[in-house]
Amino acid sequence: MSKARKQRQLFPSIRFWSQCNRLFWRYWPQILIFSVLLNFLVGILVTAMRRLTSWLLVKFDVAYLSYTNITTVAFQKPWLVFILLLLLAVILALVYWQFTIFILFVNDLSQDQRPHFRQLLRRAGRKFKLLNFKTFLFLTLFFILMLPVLSSFFSTPLLGKVVIPDFIMAFIDVHLWYPWIIAGLYLISLWLGLRYLYVLPLMVLYDESVTSARHHSWELTRKNNWRNFRKGAVGLIFAGALFGILNSLLFWLQTAFDLTDFAFIGANLTMLLTALVTLLFGSYTTMVLLLLMQSPLPRPLPPTYQPHHPHFWRYLTGLVCGLYLLTFGLFNYGYLKNLTSTQPLLISHRGVDAGNGVQNTIPALTKTAAKKPDYIEMDVQETKDGQYVCFHDPTLRVLAGRRERPQDLTLAQLQKITVKENGHQAKIPSFDDYLAQATRLDQKLLIEYKVSRQDSPTAVKNFIKRYQNRIRENQGQVQSLDYQAIATVKTESSQTFSAYIMPYNFAFPNTEMNAYAMEVTTLNSDFVDQAHEHQQLVYSWDVNDSSTLNRMMFFNVDGIITDRLTTMRQHLHDNQKQPQYASLMSNYRDIVNLVWND
Repeated sequence: MSKARKQRQLFPSIRFWSQCNRLFWRYWPQILIFSVLLNFLVGILVTAMRRLTSWLLVKFDVAYLSYTNITTVAFQKPWLVFILLLLLAVILALVYWQFTIFILFVNDLSQDQRPHFRQLLRRAGRKFKLLNFKTFLFLTLFFILMLPVLSSFFSTPLLGKVVIPDFIMAFIDVHLWYPWIIAGLYLISLWLGLRYLYVLPLMVLYDESVTSARHHSWELTRKNNWRNFRKGAVGLIFAGALFGILNSLLFWLQTAFDLTDFAFIGANLTMLLTALVTLLFGSYTTMVLLLLMQSPLPRPLPPTYQPHHPHFWRYLTGLVCGLYLLTFGLFNYGYLKNLTSTQPLLISHRGVDAGNGVQNTIPALTKTAAKKPDYIEMDVQETKDGQYVCFHDPTLRVLAGRRERPQDLTLAQLQKITVKENGHQAKIPSFDDYLAQATRLDQKLLIEYKVSRQDSPTAVKNFIKRYQNRIRENQGQVQSLDYQAIATVKTESSQTFSAYIMPYNFAFPNTEMNAYAMEVTTLNSDFVDQAHEHQQLVYSWDVNDSSTLNRMMFFNVDGIITDRLTTMRQHLHDNQKQPQYASLMSNYRDIVNLVWND
C-alpha cells in the first residue's frame, strides 16, 4: 500500500479524533457532571435490583441461584423465574434508556446546546414508545453483539456482571482450540456490531422503527466498517496516550512525595487528581463511542432550551466539584488507611506456594505449613472403595498421565501412583494421612469436598460423620462448590464451619452457611456487605497479584485464597509497615473504576 493511500485512510480518523477532542474539552465540565449524575442514578437502580433479587430468594425459599440449579428452580419455582426474567428485561430497558440519554446529550452538545438533566430524562422517557416486543428482542441481540465495542469505550453498572470469570479464561488458555474459537466469535461479533452501529441513534434521533433502523444502518455502514473501526481505534489510542501521560506525571509526583515526611498527605492529593483523570478518561471514551455512533445523515436540531437560570451549569459544576472533592477526599483517606491496616486471612491454594511442590500432597503441605498460612486449602474426593483421597482434578490425566478417575480406583491403588508438577513429584495421599500431618504441624485446613457423579449416594454424609471430630480438633473448615454437599455437611454437623463456593455472583444467597468463597471476577463490595450483615465471612479466590489483592482489601473480604502465599504476605507487610504510595496508584485507578461502575 502506497504512503499516500495510507495517509488518505488515516486522515479521516485523525479528523474524527480532533472533532472528539474539541467537543470534549469545550464541554468537559458538563460531560463529566452528566456522566457522574447518570451513573449515580443508574447505580441506585442496580443496587435496588440486587437487593430485590436477594429478597425474592428469601421469599421463595430458594437457597441460591446458579447455573447448577436454574433448571430445577424453573420447574419448582416458575413464578420466581418469571419475575427474574422481568428484572432482566428491566435491566435491558435501562441500558437502552441510558444510551438514549447519552445519545441525546451528545447530539445537543455537538449543536451547541446545553441540555438540562431533567429535560433529557423526559425526552428519553418519550422514546420508550418505540420499545415493543420486536424492538426489545432486537435490542437484546444488539447489546450482545456490541459488547466487544462497548467494553472498550463504555462502562455502566448495568453491564457490570457481563464478564467471563478468570477461572474460565484459565481453562480456555490451556485448551488449544478454545482461544481461536473465542477470537473468531469475538471478531464476528465485532463486525456485526459495527454493521449495526447506527441502529440506536437512528431510533432515538430520527424516530425510525427498529426494522427501518436495522436496514438503514446496514446500508450506511456498507464498505465503512474498517473506516469506523479505525476511527474508534485512533480515538482510543490517543485518549490512552494522553491520559497515560497525565497518570505518569502524577505517579512521579507521588514518588517525590514518598521521599518526604508528607507522603500520606501527598498521596491523598495525587489520588484525588488520579480519580479526576480516571473519570475524565471514562467520560472521554464514552463520548468517542457516541460520536462514532452518529450516522452520516444530517442531524435533527435539538429543542432550544430556555434555562430557568442562566448560570445553571456554572452552579451545578461548582456543586458537583465540591461534592467530588469531599467524597473522594474522604474515600482516599479511608482507602489508604484500609490498605495499611486490613489483614485478611491468608489461605494457601491446594497446599502450595509458588509451585513449591505437587498440589494436595504431604511434602508440599509440610513445606507450605512452615510459612504459617492461616489455612491451607486442599481437595478431597471419594475413592472406589468408599475411602477419601486428596486430589483436585476429575481425572488423573494432568498430574499422573492416566485416564482413570479417583472414583475408578481404590485408595490403596491411588496411594501407589506418583503425581508430578512444578518439577516435583510425590505420592497421592489419603485424607487420613494428610489430616494427621496437618494436625501434627498445627496447620489448620480449609477442606474442599469435590463431588462426582460416580460418588456413592452417602459419600458426603459418611465423610462428615467419620471426620467431623478430627476436623474440629484441627480447627478446620469445610467448603464445596456443590450446594447439596455443603448443605449435607451443615445438616449432619452443625458445629462444623461450612462455606459454599460460588463461581459467579448472580445474587446474594439465602443460606445458613458460615462463609462464602467467591471467585474474584464478579465479587463486589455489595456482596461482602450483605454477607457481613448476615454475620457470614467472604473468602475470595484466586488472588495472585497486588492489584487483585488491593481490590479485595478494598471490598473488606475476610480471607484470600492464593497460589502465591509469600508474595501476597510480603505485599500486605509492605502496605502496613513500609507503604510506598506511588506503587498503589495503578491499583487505585482500578478501585476508582469499581466505584464508578459498582
